[in-house]
Amino acid sequence: MNCKKWFGGIALSAALIAGAGAPAASAYEKASYSSQVNVQLKEDASLSFQLNGLFELENLTSRDRVLLLPGLTLSASSPGSRPTLTANGQTYTANAGFRISETKNPTSRYAKFTSDTVVRKGAGASYDAVRTLTRNEAAEYISSITSGGVVWYNIQLSDGVRGWVSSQTTLLENSPAGISTIRYNHASYRGSAELKANGSKIRLTNSLALEDYLKGVVPNEMPASWHIEALKAQAIVARSYAANTMSLSSTTASQVYKGYSSETASTTKAVTDTDGIMVKYNNKPIQTFFYSTSGGRTANVGDVWNSSQASFPYLISVADPYESSPHSSWRETFSSSTILTSFGYNPSNTVLYDVKANPKGANGEIGSVTVTTSNGTKTLSGNENDIRKLFPVPAAYNMLRSNWFTLSASKGYTIQRASSSDGAYSVNGAQVMLANGSTVAVNSGTATIQTASGTITREADPKSIEINGKGWGHRIGMSQYGAKGFAENGTKAEDIVRHYYPGTTVSK
Repeated sequence: MNCKKWFGGIALSAALIAGAGAPAASAYEKASYSSQVNVQLKEDASLSFQLNGLFELENLTSRDRVLLLPGLTLSASSPGSRPTLTANGQTYTANAGFRISETKNPTSRYAKFTSDTVVRKGAGASYDAVRTLTRNEAAEYISSITSGGVVWYNIQLSDGVRGWVSSQTTLLENSPAGISTIRYNHASYRGSAELKANGSKIRLTNSLALEDYLKGVVPNEMPASWHIEALKAQAIVARSYAANTMSLSSTTASQVYKGYSSETASTTKAVTDTDGIMVKYNNKPIQTFFYSTSGGRTANVGDVWNSSQASFPYLISVADPYESSPHSSWRETFSSSTILTSFGYNPSNTVLYDVKANPKGANGEIGSVTVTTSNGTKTLSGNENDIRKLFPVPAAYNMLRSNWFTLSASKGYTIQRASSSDGAYSVNGAQVMLANGSTVAVNSGTATIQTASGTITREADPKSIEINGKGWGHRIGMSQYGAKGFAENGTKAEDIVRHYYPGTTVSK
């Protein structure tokens, strides 16, 4: 029998009212990305983020999917190595983690809910329930009718199933326009995200198209005010670096990335003007290392890292004729106690006799440092990062700006012994004879010394070890200040890049 219900003199078929048969194709699409990159934004015990747009939450264990409300803030953690999301008092758990996907082409309006709302097979409370939606969830709006004096909305869920919800707990909103973003730690990011456990910590990863990723990299690796050809050179090498890096972070561990909120007109133009262009060797993209300042000449990769020079014929030392940087040359000083501590000695019972930097590289890059002490001699060697960390400089990531330097040390004290006198960097702990013939150890930060003209006060352990260096960074590949100088002297981006990676081609 063809059952009909009447409203306002209009006959509506049961099929129209019910409208909840087999799943229909979902109107929206999950975003897919050309040359997708995955960037780790954070790994911590807990973190929170906000969704600015319509996003689909997928449980990677059950594969259940729900459409999440725009503006929703979620908190993530990993108790017992089980990724957990919470929002508005509701908890989602998935052993395999979650995927939060940006949506494309949603309907013009969506439904949101003021309380838990039952989705029914037809427009009326007597129809069977399909499922219950929470205040965290949204659904695509299709149409509406009035039944029993109540307006009912026909909606479509994430899996394509359609049903009806009452207007008593449902509101309709216009779908967000513009770019959907994920907001985390005061920055907004294009694309989608994944949350997975790493032990007791939760890891937030941003997935997006390579070209959109670069729009959030270039302004954070090079000032947006610099010459456009320098910005384009940066875009080219950042693209090649990303294409050859399996695991990207948002920090200097790979490339600094601060997402959509950091984009600027000039740096976005540099990315779009060089769309798809990479640095290649033997017709394959290479991993293009770059840094701030070379100090006048770049380094051979084999002189600063434990890498085979023959394996990287394009990472060789070249002149940097136009570089003008505040870091081209620099000076740092250190006390003997700082050096002893870096080498694993206790300054309170060890005297530094000598310190020597041993050049390794073609330009004089340091490959090892030797100290001679009252407790033995020790030589530490390693790549450029290992050497730099032996000399902590708080203002420069707690290490020297590069491993291209010279070291000189001056023993500022002379200690008079019974039959000899010895030079010393420090008199901390030294036994000093007083006027009455007794002795006392120097155990403060200063020493008071009697001279022919009176007494003077000096540091007991002065900064008497001086380092004069050049450049900032590993100095392999492109110098950013050098690229700026080339651009200001009329060199095009592709030629700038070829200079720093000899023997390569720069093309799509």
